[in-house]
Amino acid sequence: MGGVAGHMDHLYDDRDLTFTGMKEILSVASEGNLSYEEKVDGQNIFLSYDLSANPPRAVAARNMGNIKKGGMDASALANKFAGRGGLTEAFTGGFKTFEKAVEVLSSSQKKIFGESANIWYNSEVMSPSSPNVIQYDTKNLKIHDSGHKMKDPETGRPVPADVSENLKVLDDNLKNMQN
Repeated sequence: MGGVAGHMDHLYDDRDLTFTGMKEILSVASEGNLSYEEKVDGQNIFLSYDLSANPPRAVAARNMGNIKKGGMDASALANKFAGRGGLTEAFTGGFKTFEKAVEVLSSSQKKIFGESANIWYNSEVMSPSSPNVIQYDTKNLKIHDSGHKMKDPETGRPVPADVSENLKVLDDNLKNMQN
């Protein structure tokens, strides 16, 4: 992950991981008791929804400053990545999918995002038009299981947040929209 989230380490990135630690991880995994999230190789973006905007709208952030300013709407996101070919298509397509998924959540929007984009979801856009190391053959928008942020009301800066309750509702809707 890049952007606001930073880099998600592989096991081999952890220079302090000992052989005993690796053995423990493999043992727990072989028993089917490991909590994990698949590492994907797309473009990282944070997503939220601003109910206080007129009209309410989906917003995106690639850095801390974007979150502090309330995020970018569809037009600002397209302008930021204009002229970058497949990357432009990946971000704008993923954003549109997110927007559609959120619009049908009308009764849950405030709980999931807060009144004015207070809660931000760590997400990844994967598209054949914008490959990194892994070349995907389908377009996907993945809301990660962790790394989400809440906008601190005093500073406006994003701080870590546990949004696991809301994540299932959002993720299920997103899967329906992608299908």
